[in-house]
Amino acid sequence: MTTVLPFTDQLDALVRQVPGVDALYPAGSIVATVLTATLDAVAHRAPAAPLVHTPLVHTAQQADGVRVTAKIGIGAAESSAEVSARVHDAIAAHLRQAGNPPVAQIAVIVARIG
Repeated sequence: MTTVLPFTDQLDALVRQVPGVDALYPAGSIVATVLTATLDAVAHRAPAAPLVHTPLVHTAQQADGVRVTAKIGIGAAESSAEVSARVHDAIAAHLRQAGNPPVAQIAVIVARIG
């Protein structure tokens, strides 16, 4: 079972502040998004209100620990390896401050350079 953790919204702002990050993209599964929308339509449920914020950094608690995925864009003059490492380290530090949950994975995906 997967549950979204309460500090996920904080990670969006945190990742955006990392030097070299100039964009943040939805990191959740497009399949899950489409499936939820389809099930809502079939069940005649109204979709979530447009003012509801959907976090871009995907964070979930699973049996083996917390899994965090951030999909970023970086500036052309930046090193993708260095920016990715800074994002990873910022997320890891935030998790330690949030109570040090067991971490199964921190994934940083560079979706765009430049």
